[in-house]
Amino acid sequence: MKRSTRRELIGTAAVGAAGLAAPPAFGRRVLSSRAGVGPGNFVDGVASGDPTAHALTFWSRLSTQRPRSGARLIVARDEGMRHVVATRVVPTGTAINGTLKKRVGRLKPYTEYFYVWESGNDVSDIGRTRTLPDPLSTQPLNIGFSSCQSYAQGYYSPHVHAAGEDLDLYVFLGDYIYAEGNPQRPGEPRADVWNAHDLRSYRAKYKLYRSDLGLRSLHQVHPTVHIWDDHEVENDYTDNHPAPSPLQRTSAYRVALEWLPRWVNRRDRFKIYKRIPIGRTADLFLLDERQYRTVDENNKPFRLLGDQQLAWLINGLQSSQATWKIVANQVLIAPIDYGTGPLVDTWGGYEATRAQVLGALERAGIDNVVFITGDAHVFMVNRLISNEESLRSNPNQPATAIEYMGGSVTSAGPQRTEAQVQARNPFNVEFNSYFHGYAHMALDPANLVTEYRASDITQQYGGTFAFERFTQPAGANEVSREQLRG
Repeated sequence: MKRSTRRELIGTAAVGAAGLAAPPAFGRRVLSSRAGVGPGNFVDGVASGDPTAHALTFWSRLSTQRPRSGARLIVARDEGMRHVVATRVVPTGTAINGTLKKRVGRLKPYTEYFYVWESGNDVSDIGRTRTLPDPLSTQPLNIGFSSCQSYAQGYYSPHVHAAGEDLDLYVFLGDYIYAEGNPQRPGEPRADVWNAHDLRSYRAKYKLYRSDLGLRSLHQVHPTVHIWDDHEVENDYTDNHPAPSPLQRTSAYRVALEWLPRWVNRRDRFKIYKRIPIGRTADLFLLDERQYRTVDENNKPFRLLGDQQLAWLINGLQSSQATWKIVANQVLIAPIDYGTGPLVDTWGGYEATRAQVLGALERAGIDNVVFITGDAHVFMVNRLISNEESLRSNPNQPATAIEYMGGSVTSAGPQRTEAQVQARNPFNVEFNSYFHGYAHMALDPANLVTEYRASDITQQYGGTFAFERFTQPAGANEVSREQLRG
């Protein structure tokens, strides 16, 4: 049988942002015949995620006709894959859709690693990733975040740009997929025919989304974390009008964990909220604002996080020794009013929960808490306090925390002007519902600087530019605004 060449075996990133060269010797390697390694092809890319200072989770998917197979993961210090630090043989099969996932520990803090998957007849693209800083490090950080990437409504050109950035972590803030099908409409560049409701259709949905070369490139070169919102299951499904079936909800959660490089908690496999220390510079708190919502006896919103998660968050914020406390948050915490009252599917509909969290910060005198938020399809910055109504009468009183909403990757937003929003919401610092893109946050012990980037999503490799910059000095709980481009 003719052996494939290195060029045939090793892929490169879709747009050159990843640009990882194939190792000169790798293509000459005889493909593995070790026990547990079977046939299959790697057609859905590679990914890494859930980083700590000493461990990472590595992901790929093996496309094969066999009900059971496996692949070999190789992790190295160099992109030539000569200085190997770990190898693992990982089984897979139809029960988990051919997905491959392995947690590798005993890695060095804040170190770049390269990785590749090998089957009996194929080799994946080479991925690049990085561990987080040592727990005592004050290393400056660069974090990207985005949300709401409807496949049908545009190309993922924001991800193309982010793949070319030097990022320590990328955070997906929900609506990674849209379970609802979306046939191609006038003005939309592509169609999504899948209306997901069971294992088969959710798996097809994730495969479709991961076919976008920008998203694959982003996963290939940056470690990621993800929190889900509603569209990973069904739009606004936690209002229970109607409630999705247990089968649909379980299928959606299960497939999300199959396709994302997240390590699953074996004692509670659908638990996604957790705290990630990133040196002494930041603690990142990942929330789940869908699984634990409750209503009162009149079916009105009551608790957003549930008692256990709420206590965990408040205790974590109070005990954190990091300079910056970053809360990865699905929905608006500021009670934005577009003219019909605060939006009930956000923290605005769960006033008691919002007051408990922000009130705890105020009573304990905790500074440098920032919420990074998805869902609303706009770029926005808000000043937060526990009694937001008092800000309406006295907008100059000190803020307790700051909220940064980094727009949507593609999903359409409400067409309102900043002046219209600020007339009703004096705690709002910035509002832009016209651009799509992502946010870049640079932070060190002295400052947190957030840039909003806008992308042309009508083109697969559309351009991206920074249009706003916000600087937040440590200890100030306030933000200054710089307009970079209109």
